[in-house]
Amino acid sequence: MKYRFEIEEFTAKKKLPRDERYDITQYITSLEIEAEDARRAFRRLADMANGRLSRDSSAEQAIVTLPDYGNCQLVLKAMSV
Repeated sequence: MKYRFEIEEFTAKKKLPRDERYDITQYITSLEIEAEDARRAFRRLADMANGRLSRDSSAEQAIVTLPDYGNCQLVLKAMSV
């Protein structure tokens, strides 16, 4: 199955420039990842974005931390395409 992602929440400890927030949002929402289930799609997304997938993530929702961007956290939802 192929999955696309929607950002439900975007939080950052330090204020990110508007263009960086836009670039992150565009990158995440433009990805289309093929995986067996949503959990594996979240894992592949985190790997591609050089991020960390939270242990609190489920098949419906994932929390990905991006250390390269001031440890901002994204709460994501996967949608099958």
